[in-house]
Amino acid sequence: MGKIYRYSIAYDFVRVLVKTSHRLFYRKVIVTGRENIPKDKPVIFAPNHQNALMDPLALVCTLPSQIVFLGRADIFKSATNRPFLRFLKIIPVYRIRDGVENLGKNEKTFRQTIEILQHKTPLCLFPEARHTDKRSLLPLKKAVPRIAFQAEESGGLGKDLVIIPVGIFYSDYQNTQSTLQINYGTPLEVNDFLSSYRENPQRAQLELRDAIQEKLSPLMIDIRDTEHYELYEAIRLLYRKTMLKEANLSASSLKDHFLADQLTIQKLEKAAENDDSFIESLSGKVQKYDELQCELKIKEEALERELYTPGKAFITGLGFLLVSPIIAFGWLHHALPHYYLKRHVNRKIEDSQMRSSFYFVLGMLAFSAMYVVGLLTGGRLFPGWWKVLYLIAMPVSGVFAYRLIRCWRIFRNRLRLRFGLSKEQQNQLLNFRKEIISACQKAFSAQKQ
Repeated sequence: MGKIYRYSIAYDFVRVLVKTSHRLFYRKVIVTGRENIPKDKPVIFAPNHQNALMDPLALVCTLPSQIVFLGRADIFKSATNRPFLRFLKIIPVYRIRDGVENLGKNEKTFRQTIEILQHKTPLCLFPEARHTDKRSLLPLKKAVPRIAFQAEESGGLGKDLVIIPVGIFYSDYQNTQSTLQINYGTPLEVNDFLSSYRENPQRAQLELRDAIQEKLSPLMIDIRDTEHYELYEAIRLLYRKTMLKEANLSASSLKDHFLADQLTIQKLEKAAENDDSFIESLSGKVQKYDELQCELKIKEEALERELYTPGKAFITGLGFLLVSPIIAFGWLHHALPHYYLKRHVNRKIEDSQMRSSFYFVLGMLAFSAMYVVGLLTGGRLFPGWWKVLYLIAMPVSGVFAYRLIRCWRIFRNRLRLRFGLSKEQQNQLLNFRKEIISACQKAFSAQKQ
């Protein structure tokens, strides 16, 4: 069996399919900081971990290198899984929950990581050591510093080893056609911590761990107030448009949406520090607003837009009528596997953070099979190059159909807000929303003084 750090043609062949599926799965993939990754040095990537398999895929699909990952040892229990996991360039790391007797096996893994880094193959470890269902950075473990110091001490790296913190942000963990942003941070030079390591290894590991945490947090949405997590999430979305204007950011730039969310959370944290009662008061308002939204069945996407006029509602409805053939074509080729997989995955997978990973992998296989079947059946109706156009049209129409159906749902909700509620109910909802935004503006503006 070949060395795991060696280049694999088969891996790159499979990656083409995965990257294509990955690009179709997300509405937009934004990458920042690629210039921070050195091309001539051994690298350890240290990303936050919030979305199971989708997190490593974020790196695999946005970098040209064939990265070796450290994964949970329990996924290696099945003998049939091991060759497949090795093909994917994953090696096991053992935790206490895998059995104290197995911890010694980590020495073999650590020796492998040293060999991998010596051959300038990038290595990736998730320093939190587990994923979370919240946009928060968990306390980091010492695995990354331990491997980094052992690799440097082994020689052969020329004291060039760097750690690149990676922030991964999903606008929606579960659903396709959401936004993914990957932020590659500035490198940490392991050599800067070596003298401390030689004096006191334990202290140096903690210092490097804390340095990684300090660099990683600004690259992601990191809500540290876990007690009021839901409040921060609600305000992050509700206040986004206002923050974009206040910070002179572009409403059309998804990167600026991320920056606006970070600013909102920072200002909320500061407001909570300045006035303990503010968060409790705001939490009560948001809870009532949320309850009223649920009662009246109106979503935030409808409330953040202007109320429809009859004329604008008619023109928008006419637009949906004109694009209905695209929706019908896309729905025809994707509805059966999409709804079956969604239902099956939601019923079988208890960990909600694992669902999008299962849906992505199963969907990639199911939709590929559907396209082949579609080409063999429907493709018979088309001559020559029209078959190729038909093959391309299937996945593209699926993406457009999904987006248009989502827009249709928002359209219906906006119609309900404008024409299905009484004027009193409309005003009650909109005034609640304005009151929350005004309370935030007042608290945030006080910070400038």
